[in-house]
Order: sequence, then C-alpha cells, then structure tokens
Amino acid sequence: MRFFLLVLSALLLSYPAVSFSQSGIPDPKRLTNIRNSYPHPSADGSRIVFQSNRTGRNEIFVMNPDGSGLRQITDGPGASHSPKFSPDGSKIAFSGYVDGNSDIYTMNADGTGRKRLTQHPGDDSHPSWSSDGRRIVFNSARTTPDLSVEWQYQIHEIFSIAAEGGDLRQHTRCNSVCTYGSFSPDGTRIAYRKMVDAPGFLWDFGPTQRNSEVFVADADGRNEKNLSRNAAFDGWPVWMPDSQHIVFTSNRAGPAYVGHLYLINIDGTGIRKLTSGSWSYVQASVCADGKKIYAFQNEERAEYEFGDVVEFVLEDIP
Repeated sequence: MRFFLLVLSALLLSYPAVSFSQSGIPDPKRLTNIRNSYPHPSADGSRIVFQSNRTGRNEIFVMNPDGSGLRQITDGPGASHSPKFSPDGSKIAFSGYVDGNSDIYTMNADGTGRKRLTQHPGDDSHPSWSSDGRRIVFNSARTTPDLSVEWQYQIHEIFSIAAEGGDLRQHTRCNSVCTYGSFSPDGTRIAYRKMVDAPGFLWDFGPTQRNSEVFVADADGRNEKNLSRNAAFDGWPVWMPDSQHIVFTSNRAGPAYVGHLYLINIDGTGIRKLTSGSWSYVQASVCADGKKIYAFQNEERAEYEFGDVVEFVLEDIP
C-alpha cells in the first residue's frame, strides 16, 4: 500500500516548528494557533467540508478537492464542529455549541436550513450518517447521573437519531466514555472509541489508569470487541467502504503528542501503520470508493496546536 500526501489548504502555513537553539537564538513564540480540522468528503468527491478556527471561532467551511473554492457556510450562533456530509451530499450534520452546550444539528450543504436535532444539557457531539442517510449517530452524555462532574468522568454512550429528528436510540451501554461512533457501511456494526479501566498512557505520554481504545460491536451494541488492545491512546476510528477494515489513530509509535494512522481488520488482526514522520494525523475520513483518506495533519504541544487538512491517495487497497 502506497501513499501520496497533498496538503489541501494553502491558507495555513503548514510547516514543522523550527528550532534555533543551535544558533544561540531562542526558539520563537508561536503567535497563531490555526486549526483546519475534521475534514470529510462528499460521496461524489467534489467537495471537502471541515471546521476551522481561522475566524477566531470554530466555523464550518467547504472547498474543492484541490483546496480551491474555499467558502465559509456557518457564522454562529456559537461554534460549529465536526461536520459530515450526508451520503447524497445534500446536507451536513455537525455539532453546534450554543448556550454553553453542544447539540446535533443539520443544514443544507450550502449552510442554509439549519435545524437542531437534539436539545439536552449533556454533551451531544461527533455526528456521523448511516449509509442510507436515514439516521445520524452521535455520542451523548445524557445518561450521566451528575452532569456537574468533569467531562472525562461523565458517561458518554453512542446514540442515533432520525435524520429529520426524533426516534432516539441508544446503541451502547459502556458506562464509560464512548465517543466518535459510526455505523459500518453495511449497517451491521458500529465502531467507537472507548475509555477502559486499564493502565495506559495519554496523548502527552503521561500515565493513566483509563486507557483509550478502539472498539467495534454489533449495531445494537452487543458482541463488543476491543480492536486496538494497546496501552497507547487509540481513537478516531473510521470505516473503510468494505465494512471489513477500520482506520484509526494511535500514538503507540511515539513520541509524545504524535499519533499516526493505522489500518486494522475488524477481527483485530492485520494491523498496519500507514503514516510516519513528525506530524500527527488524526480525525481521518475515507472517500466513498476507498481510494483517498483525509485527515487533520497537526503539530501539538501542551501550549499550542495547529495544522491543516491533508489528503492521502491510496493504491493497492486490500
């Protein structure tokens, strides 16, 4: 499997941090923190939707696959996050942070017709469409007994709702933090990231007793299986079109704050590292024919994070 990398947006200067310490000049302080992230392609491959904080607040933008034709399609109220095109490309689902809380919204692909689907004091975020476009999967903290506790100690489960609203269904009973859920293209399974009670290490390589892993289960939440099975931080799973492989990010190769894309069979075998280098690749999405992967290429430290949308062109896909 070979990869060719294309940085799509020229509006961000995408280069690794340069060290001047050998010359005796102190390392410069970074003054901007621009993040063009959560990319997702339309099914026909004609557009990429993503979130960006370039305006000073997370908003949603669309562009052509070559990075041209950039257009902002949200402008409040509140911040907008993690957009996803519907299978037919006519709508976009996203998380809207309004009145101090995140809920699930849809809108037309041009940004008109904004509609709120959920309204709950618990966090509702990271929407994903079913392949037939009838349902939207998302993670929600609505089963948490006490929403005043910190986010990471709340209970987050995977739910779905009808694309027009209503018919809310709970798919997991994790009794933990389960996020970034999505149905397999054939609709029989669901993938998600789950925090488990086991020793591991965080994104910054600090120790933790609650490790982040990638799971799959039947669509109703039964027959749950841990795919990643590693002390690393594993997350952001996304299905390949064949419903037999999952792409996810892991920092198992190190160093701190750096994660790479991996491909794994849904039975947990055949794991392969897809990317390398000093940049992180997170929040992946896969085009409908499985020939391209989009991701947020970023550099992160405790005091900053910045990065851009990139495209991987794949050959010899299994």
